[in-house]
Amino acid sequence: MMPPPPTRRHLLALLALPLLLIAVWLGGEDGLLGAANHVGYAVCHQITVRSYVFGDLQLPLCARCTGQYLGALAGLLLVWAWGRRRSGVFPRGRYLLMLIAFLAAWFFDGFNSYISLLLGRPWLYTPHNTLRLITGILQGYAVSMLLIPYFNQVFWTEWQREPVLQHGREVAQMLAVGALLVLAVSSRWPPLFYPLALLSSGAAFMMLSIVGVLVFLLLLGEDNQNRTWRDFISLLLPGMVFAALLIGAIDLARGYAETVLGAPFSGL
Repeated sequence: MMPPPPTRRHLLALLALPLLLIAVWLGGEDGLLGAANHVGYAVCHQITVRSYVFGDLQLPLCARCTGQYLGALAGLLLVWAWGRRRSGVFPRGRYLLMLIAFLAAWFFDGFNSYISLLLGRPWLYTPHNTLRLITGILQGYAVSMLLIPYFNQVFWTEWQREPVLQHGREVAQMLAVGALLVLAVSSRWPPLFYPLALLSSGAAFMMLSIVGVLVFLLLLGEDNQNRTWRDFISLLLPGMVFAALLIGAIDLARGYAETVLGAPFSGL
């Protein structure tokens, strides 16, 4: 019996694999930390006073971005642990309001930080890296709890028709994990530097890769046509190439703006 002919998706995955290997080779010339800093350079201002420094080493993302991406990763892992990895229903009622409040806290703290930067003095209150980290983690939770059901609705043929977040005990677990993340980052304990640096930058790359998966899924017109995790992997490789190319393009554009145009990059 003849094997089925390769689909456009399989051909795309075959093309993506060598491109991804080239991107890993180019981005990893300075080791894993160098690759993490490349990711951070694309998605974060990396201002030292707004970042956590462990001895002589600065995390590749600022306090707020570190929180955002660690929170998003923690949210994804918690949903997986709850057995709702294919949940396609958004949180309801008070849980949805809670996530909106998380986003509002992140925005408000960032806005206060930015206005304080413009004024050269504290506005409503003095910005602090601990607040940036906490509100970043809360925002990461909100993004993951809203992105997961949207992705599942678009990607899978059969998805779970139950909310991704359902119980108060799950909120307690989210907050407990978030508190541990705050303690880990704010401790500045040197042995934690590399795990936190790689997890936060890796989570940022993962989020961009998921965006890439959605882009290729819609371009191929194959939404709601996926049943197995093999289907996911076949689009994850192109999605990762999308993320790598986007990061490289932003790095080049930012480097040009900073070195040639002298444009400063100040963040929240």
